[in-house]
Amino acid sequence: MSSDKLHVGFLLTGLDGGGAERAMLNLAAALIARGHRADLVIPRLAGDYRAAIPGGMRAWRARIPGTDRRFLRAIRRAGVDVEAMTVNPVGAARTWLVLARRYPGIPVLRGSGLRSIYPCAHFLAQYVREVRPHVLVSALPGPNTIAVCAAELTDRAVPVVVTVRSNVAAGYAPEWLAAARTLYPLADAVVAVSRGVAESVRRSLRVDAECVRTIYNGVPADSIRRLAQEEVTHPWFAHGEPPVVLSVGREAPVKDHPTLVEAFGLARREADARLVILGRLSAPYRARLESLARGHGVAGDLGFLDFDENPYRYMQRAGLLALSSRWEGLPGVILEALACGTPVVSTDAPYGPREILGRWGDLPPVGDAPALARALVATLRGARPTEEALRARAADFSPEKAADAYLALFEKLVKGRSR
Repeated sequence: MSSDKLHVGFLLTGLDGGGAERAMLNLAAALIARGHRADLVIPRLAGDYRAAIPGGMRAWRARIPGTDRRFLRAIRRAGVDVEAMTVNPVGAARTWLVLARRYPGIPVLRGSGLRSIYPCAHFLAQYVREVRPHVLVSALPGPNTIAVCAAELTDRAVPVVVTVRSNVAAGYAPEWLAAARTLYPLADAVVAVSRGVAESVRRSLRVDAECVRTIYNGVPADSIRRLAQEEVTHPWFAHGEPPVVLSVGREAPVKDHPTLVEAFGLARREADARLVILGRLSAPYRARLESLARGHGVAGDLGFLDFDENPYRYMQRAGLLALSSRWEGLPGVILEALACGTPVVSTDAPYGPREILGRWGDLPPVGDAPALARALVATLRGARPTEEALRARAADFSPEKAADAYLALFEKLVKGRSR
């Protein structure tokens, strides 16, 4: 390391608006602010997150068809340098054969799953050989698998830190669980985003306990509060309207929106409110939720908003944020709502909500619509901490604290390699 400054490569395979991607970009921004170098290594540069990529970051992409040119221009204007790497198809094919022989127990999934792992591992290994970062960091099952495979292809030229952001036992499909059990123990360190996730990693993946660290995600409260001041045109969020129960999340069984709609229907009998679900939901899924709302007589009080890179302006104006998940890791939307001073009601999903909220919010049982309804009503009626207390709690999860912990880990791994 020159002048004790680190060069970190962050591997992602997409920028499609998930909490893990945002958390990685927040960490990269915190490292850049301290003078370290941060690369975004991403085979195909496209997705929803544009403003979230910090200026000063360098993006490395594969020179392949299908690059979103508007995306490319937007992030360059924001101060992100973009480099394209040519991937040799013959070399990628050879990589496929090498990894298939080395790890025959790793299944090949259809679509965008492990079928794409081998060429992506070839691309990442090429990045490691040419750019020579000090350490690689990855998030989510696909990138984690790619990172370990690339490390093996480069004879472990750089330390690899894989991060786990969900309940492994509940959240990993069987194929990804098999891959994780084979490959995660080969990483130099496994970072879990909550104590519950760390225990899940040790128990389900059989990773040596000494290799597992718990580092909470950091949320940039100052920038969140600044973005929260942007205008909202939706009439339900106007001053004097009934309070909005806001849910932010993608379409997925784990988010359990049906239970939230049922709970809202019960709560609506006792409190005047509206429910808004913000996220990219398909038309059939919306129709299903609308049908449930009609059954409870609240169809006129249910609204939808598409994905928005700035959900904070809605959080700031909501009566409360509701999370109805069946399981989690460390829900970023809870931390973001707290940073806005917005009260939170969350199911006691394993894991994360209890570690964040404690006495700062209600934690009804998973899947219990009546209990969730009671918590919604109590919070709407004023049984909540003050805005100052909520914002102070969000400050416990600052990017600076996350950066301190990651840098200590990175420096230990890099120094260990140099001995």
